[in-house]
Amino acid sequence: MNKEVIWEAIKEPLRLLVLAIVPLLVTYFAALPYQWAILATVVLRFIDKWLHEYEKAQPVKKQIKGILGLKGLTGF
Repeated sequence: MNKEVIWEAIKEPLRLLVLAIVPLLVTYFAALPYQWAILATVVLRFIDKWLHEYEKAQPVKKQIKGILGLKGLTGF
């Protein structure tokens, strides 16, 4: 099997897991209802996907590398 294909398949659930940890911890320590964690995860996922697609649509010379660059919020 091609390891690159497997890595691409694993990245999507990992992105969601990384984006879900922060809202879960915030709702836990702030004593907020867990519904806020779900809403925050959806918003963070949208922002991550938008940043990824926006940077992918830019010409190579204008792409920003780094934490808010091509790779979105999660960095992979």
